[in-house]
Amino acid sequence: MRIATGGISHETNTFADTLTTLEDFERRVPGVLRGPGVIEGLRGTGSCTGAFIAASEKLGFELAPLLWTFAQPSGLVAQEVYDALSAEFITRLEEAMPVDGVLLGLHGAMVTEQIEDAEGDLISRVREVVGPDAPIIATLDLHANITPLMVEAATALFGYDTYPHIDHIERGTEAAQLMVDTIEGRVEPVIGYRQIDMLLPPPKQCTLISPMRDIFALVHAAERRFGVLAITMSGGFPFSDIHDVGASVVVHTAGDADLAQSIADELAEAVWERKDEFSLQLTPVEDAIAYALKAGEGPVIMADGSDNPGGGAPCDGTVMLEALIKADAPRSTVAIIADPEAVEGAFAAGVGSEVTLTVGGKTDDRHGKPLELTGYVRLLSDGLYKNKGSMMTGMAVGMGRTAVFVVGGVEVILTSNRIQPFDMQALRCVGIEPTDRLLIGLKSAVHYRADFQPIARAIFEVDTPGVHRPVLTELEFKRVRRPIWPLEG
Repeated sequence: MRIATGGISHETNTFADTLTTLEDFERRVPGVLRGPGVIEGLRGTGSCTGAFIAASEKLGFELAPLLWTFAQPSGLVAQEVYDALSAEFITRLEEAMPVDGVLLGLHGAMVTEQIEDAEGDLISRVREVVGPDAPIIATLDLHANITPLMVEAATALFGYDTYPHIDHIERGTEAAQLMVDTIEGRVEPVIGYRQIDMLLPPPKQCTLISPMRDIFALVHAAERRFGVLAITMSGGFPFSDIHDVGASVVVHTAGDADLAQSIADELAEAVWERKDEFSLQLTPVEDAIAYALKAGEGPVIMADGSDNPGGGAPCDGTVMLEALIKADAPRSTVAIIADPEAVEGAFAAGVGSEVTLTVGGKTDDRHGKPLELTGYVRLLSDGLYKNKGSMMTGMAVGMGRTAVFVVGGVEVILTSNRIQPFDMQALRCVGIEPTDRLLIGLKSAVHYRADFQPIARAIFEVDTPGVHRPVLTELEFKRVRRPIWPLEG
């Protein structure tokens, strides 16, 4: 049994100003992996493709690795970049033929300059190569905007059950097992699909808290019904302004199309009935700081989801940093501000030097102004680490050249690359112990909860500006289908 594998992934924030280039795909560790490099680079990692590799060794099938890459979330993918990567992917698949099936590790929310549904396009092109009978099974992020084309072209779609995403291995293993069972004729999966006319703000998609925790309890109960193979409940990525943006549900059954569709409809209605619970309230930054100063003990986490690089924001917003400095907050950390220019200034000054740097606010005027700050350089680093928490365990992360810049009681992790600091190693690799801090400001919407929530005295989702701001009614949507909640009730 020979199964091809690979993927081109991106979570596209169409409200972000920056175009996603080939350099963005190459820059994010591990970069663009080709052929045997896919297996060499992802074996043993907490990724879906890592799970495919482990499953091939356990179940005894051969993997034909094609191409794998995942750029940091950002703005529209340059059309020429997608065209080149997808053409190479398809060429490698054609050269690998014949194969019995294809396992794809995708995201589900990639938008190019000309294509709203890049995953649907890629899966359809894979289908043209392998023919109508070979199974194509893709893993997707919980924030996938699942489209009719994706459902039509694929045999099965496995989305994550968790946010923070800590079940890559489980979903990848499940997808690989269904692939083997389908090829060997033990099951014939069919799909039921329902879009839900709702845009869900990311903090409310967190599966550690209600209502999403309760929705997934219903999903798991439905998966135990006779004949059900798997269910994908996707919260969608609301910052992709496309027609098919939003929540959806995909149900896989063993040959019973009516059962699959009835369960999809049932779960979609359950989400709709609780729509008002998906509204959220943000906390003023000053209130979160005041809480920490009064408590005197931490760490108190301030989640700056509006400037979350994991959702396409520039990660150089300064509102939270400015408030911490103004409050003269002790034992405080901001992780991170991506500012290559400030990093170079810190490197030029050297460790231990006092220096004045202009920090942040350089990508656009939507995330706070640049701050001219005088402080000292505590540490310089290459910014490399591996995740040790429960999300994407073992995956390498590259922050690029990195500096710890200290202003009063506030230390700022300045990086050359945008990364979402959801793992405590982002702080520990530069000598900052999170459990010793009073206040930690994180450029993250939810993923930080996987590693930081267990140590947090309190968590606040703070009210800051940005292209990933979860108050969706403030965004100017042009392409989304209407009506859709919360834009219309």
